Amino acid sequence: MWTAVYLLLFLAAPGGQAEQYRKAALSASRQHNWIQAIGNYRKALALEPTDASTHYNLALALKYKGDAQAAAAEFQATVALKPNWAKAHYGLGAALDDLHDQAGALKELHSAVTLDPANAAAHRYLARILLEQSNPSGAAAELRKAIAAKPSAELHYELGLAEGQLGDLAAAAAEFRMAIGLNPRDAVAYDRLGVTLRRQDDPAGALVAFRKAIESDPKDVDAQYDLGLQLKSAGDLTGAIAAFRRAIALRPDFEKARYNLGVALRAQGQTGAAERELGALKALHEQRTRLAESKSLILQGVEALKQQKLDGAAALFQKSIDASPELPVGYYYLGVTLARAGQDARALAAYRKALEIKPDYAQAHSSLGLIYWRANDHARALDEFRQAVTLDPDLAEAHYNFGLALFQSKRLDEAQREFTEAI
Repeated sequence: MWTAVYLLLFLAAPGGQAEQYRKAALSASRQHNWIQAIGNYRKALALEPTDASTHYNLALALKYKGDAQAAAAEFQATVALKPNWAKAHYGLGAALDDLHDQAGALKELHSAVTLDPANAAAHRYLARILLEQSNPSGAAAELRKAIAAKPSAELHYELGLAEGQLGDLAAAAAEFRMAIGLNPRDAVAYDRLGVTLRRQDDPAGALVAFRKAIESDPKDVDAQYDLGLQLKSAGDLTGAIAAFRRAIALRPDFEKARYNLGVALRAQGQTGAAERELGALKALHEQRTRLAESKSLILQGVEALKQQKLDGAAALFQKSIDASPELPVGYYYLGVTLARAGQDARALAAYRKALEIKPDYAQAHSSLGLIYWRANDHARALDEFRQAVTLDPDLAEAHYNFGLALFQSKRLDEAQREFTEAI
């Protein structure tokens, strides 16, 4: 009896209730149900607003959900409550980097490694940002600290890349070999070792490394291409042609592989085959040009749509479709424009075409659901909304549309769930 009374008193107290919310949030996080986890962490903080660990865990859940802005705010709250917590500074640095604030990210990551010099992850993150800022020397220094704290094949590989950018090929090769020593099946490290040895004028060593890369991973397209180049430079045109063809089979739009295959075929006297490959290369160039033109037209169309210039937007989206009929996004935005113009029948056809090309296009499913709903085909509308939220659980618009449809269908509990998801 006394145990039951104690439990009731514990749960009634703010601290006891907050702990229950935290446990529920942790359970939801383990299932990657970030929305539920976030809700429970916020309920816990409403009761205990100065609990640094809850702010930190809420920040992690927000980051995993993809809300970097809110995550950064929670990490900042954590740091304010617990300034010497290295993990909180690391989390804030990562969130700021997601928000493209590299200066802020560097400041927080430096704080993290100052507070915890053995934090290999923070050193590695610092190195990545420094490489992006064209500072391979600083990146190499951070990677060496990370390796000293917690050596791994990945860190040695990344240090090899930094040493290569610094022009120290011997050091780069040594790091790639260290990576391979820790992970003998590391195809990428073998490939980069081969490239480094080729730059050191060691063709025999490079050839061995490229073959080891392919032995480790036959689907490594870059290794197949690099092997082809090495064989071609050694005069083994037959071997080079085979390697280039394997690379193209893995990546049909690999332009450099097609070009070198064409050159190798021509050198071997296979003029017809060479012309076919070079013709395919030209077609790829033209396709890329059309895609770039189509994407530009879509961006212009979206701007016209924002300004409610429906006729102009529709014309731009149609031009995009004409240039690249294989792009579903042109049909989708044409459907949006036609729907706003009250032309539901034509909008329906556009959405269906987008889904014919890309069946998992969540936004098109949601928009198609609206068309069906307006046509009083409620069963099909609900099915489209359900597909949309299943395909993209983070698409707030789809949850909102689904919620409205469920609400109007008198399915109030389900509607509430969808509105909650949308929020």
